[in-house]
Formats: sequence, C-alpha cells, structure tokens
Amino acid sequence: MEEKIQFKTKKKFKVRLKLGGIMVFLFLILYIPSFIYWIYNKNICTDVVRNGEIEQSINIDALIVRDEYVIDSPSDGIIVKDAQEGEKVRAGDTVATILNKASEGFIDELKVLDLRIIEAQREKAKNDNFFSGDIKNIDAKIEENLMSIIIDSNKNTVSGVKKTKNILDDLIQKKATIAGELSIPDAHITSLKAQKQILQESINQNKKDIVADMSGIISFSIDGCEGFLNKEAINAMTLENIKLIEPQDTNKNMEDLNAVFNKPVAKIVSGIDYYIVFIMDKKCMEELGENIYLDIRINDINKVIDGNIEYRSEEMDGKFIVAIRTDKALSDTATLRKINVDIINSYCEGLKVPVKSLTDIDTLNMTAKIGLVRAGRVEFVPIKLVGINKEFAIIDNMDKKNASRDGGVAYPSISLYSSYIVNPKNIEEGQMVN
Repeated sequence: MEEKIQFKTKKKFKVRLKLGGIMVFLFLILYIPSFIYWIYNKNICTDVVRNGEIEQSINIDALIVRDEYVIDSPSDGIIVKDAQEGEKVRAGDTVATILNKASEGFIDELKVLDLRIIEAQREKAKNDNFFSGDIKNIDAKIEENLMSIIIDSNKNTVSGVKKTKNILDDLIQKKATIAGELSIPDAHITSLKAQKQILQESINQNKKDIVADMSGIISFSIDGCEGFLNKEAINAMTLENIKLIEPQDTNKNMEDLNAVFNKPVAKIVSGIDYYIVFIMDKKCMEELGENIYLDIRINDINKVIDGNIEYRSEEMDGKFIVAIRTDKALSDTATLRKINVDIINSYCEGLKVPVKSLTDIDTLNMTAKIGLVRAGRVEFVPIKLVGINKEFAIIDNMDKKNASRDGGVAYPSISLYSSYIVNPKNIEEGQMVN
C-alpha cells in the first residue's frame, strides 16, 4: 500500500517538474529577445526630417552713420509735433510748433472747450431726435386745419373758421416753443466755438513754427552725435574714437517736450542711404571672405536688410573698421545710433537635421551620411551637404552617379518626414529600431 502511494507521489512530482520546465522554457524564449532588444535599443532616439533654414552669421555691435541736419528751437517753450517720427517731409513743411509759456494755460482751456463743444453737440443730437416726431405731428395738424379753414371759408361758415383758427394758433405756438428749445443748444454751441476761436488766435500769437529747410526723414531723436557722425567722418575713424562714442539717451530726449532757445529740437535725415559701421577682428573678416554684398539683421528692429561693403580700413591691431552702405529701413532706424546686428555670411533652406545626427562629415566635399530608419532597421545613406553650421545642416540627396552602392543598387532617397537616427553613435548598419 505504501509503495503505491510513493509511486503516485513521484509521478505527480515528475509531471509538475515537466510542466514547470516547459513554462520556464517558454518564458525564456519570450523574455530573452525582449531583454536583448531593450538593452541595445533603449537609447535610440529617432526623429523625422523637416523643412528649415540655417545661416552662418557674425553678431556684432555697430554704429549708424548718416547725413543729418539739426533744427534749433527759435524760442523757449513747449514742442507740439506736427509731423510723425520717421515721416518723410518736404522743404517748407511745418514739422513742429513751439508755444511759449503764456500759451500753456490757453492750451488747457482749449482742451476743456473742445470737450464742452463735443458734449453740447451730443445733447443737441439727442434733442433733435426727441422732438423731431412732435414737429412732424404738429406740421401735419397745421396742414389739416388749414384745409379745414379753406373748406369753411368756401361754405361761409364763420364760426367754424374762427374755431379752426384758434386751434391753428395753438399749434403754431407749440411749434415755435419747440423750435425755441432746439435753438438754445445751437446758440450754446455757437458761443463755445466763438470762445475757442478767440483762444486759438491768442495761441497763434504766441507760437513759432519750425519749418524743414530740406526734404528728408524727420526725427525728434537727438543724441548729440549729429554734428560729427557723417559720411565724411568714416575714413578718419580709429578704433579708439569709435569706442569712445556714447550717444545720449534718445528715449528720454523724445519724451521731453520742453524746448530751449537755440538748442536742437529735431533733425532731418537727408539722402536715401546710410552706413552701418563696426569693428571686426581678422578671423571674422576671413570668414566673410571676398563677399561685398551682405544681408544684415538689425536686432533692435528685427529686420533683415541688404547692403554692400563701402569701406574697409587697413588692419589695426588685428582689427578692421568696416562700413556697410544700405538704403533700406531708413525711417525705421531714424531714432537709432548704437545697434546690434548679425552679419549674415551665408543662408540656405531645405531639409534640416541636427549636425549630431550625421556621420562621416566631409566639409571639403560637402558630403556626409545619415542613419535612416527603414523597415525597423538602420540604414546609413550618403547625403549631400547644402549648408552647415555648428548645430544644424541642410541636406539633399546625392547625385545619381554618387548615390549607388558598389553593386550598382541605388541608396534610398531622403525626403520630407523621413525617419532618421538622432544620435548615431554606437549604432550599427542593420540594427533593429522600434
């Protein structure tokens, strides 16, 4: 009996052991490949190719140099600007008015009168709308009663004519009353306008106009550099005097509406062009190469303009003074003197990827390779570099003759939204990617 029990126990144990072995085997088959895949693919990051643009530029501080002529105030007083900042004016145009101190009180009174006139006109409009219906009804009744008088007269009905005439007199009196009430606002407005005219004449007697002597761009931004920073001064500039130039705070000057006799209150920027002058070291000059025509981004106004190198000094302590002439954004820069610019040496647009995603970069022949993800595996494809900087590259497909493998089979082409490996370090050809 005991032997039978032991035999059954051993048989059950063998069955359990066999099932356990099968379960472990199945688990290993499923887990080990997943574990290996996780180990080798956990750091693989992919992205898709997008359109973009890159540029190679040199950031630098610069000065604006232009031909400009200051206008001095004809008297002490308050400036009233008749032209807008950066506006084009002609010779003979009134650009501003100087009001003396006596006019300050008149101006305040003038403002109060203008508000009173506006309010009176609003009230009049309300009354006109309110009484217009009444006047129409009275006119209709007057016409009706006139017709009744004519009819009664033809019938020789004296009592009827007298009665109708009394009604007609009442209607005419009502209309006259309403008309009188409507004329009161008119009289008030006329009186206010007469007071305004007297004040305006008093102001005109105490003002002096500032007239432009020449055509150009008007600016009320006076920085103290107008007298010496002009085209003729560029050739004589040195590294030292450029560094010493410190314009006044133009924002503060523009907010100050007080004019002082014989002191500058405005300026006219003449001509159609101006100069952006800066100091550049020898290395940056070599990066520019022989480029004469350049694009410049003025960061102060976030605008890209074009210009050409008009002046390049001799080397001074490993640096050069450069002047770029341009005729763009003249009005926008009228208030500026010291600016920050990007000298754009090259620019291109197309399929944009990070430089770190490329391998075998050859800047001499402008080629590289990129790891495309195709059917879940990595395939390194040769590409052409259209442009490149420190962070990004604009890429394109190789020419057909250079895009074939040794066996004559063409590499796959790269296009918009192609999937690629962001960081191909330690990634091998054919490696699986999720």
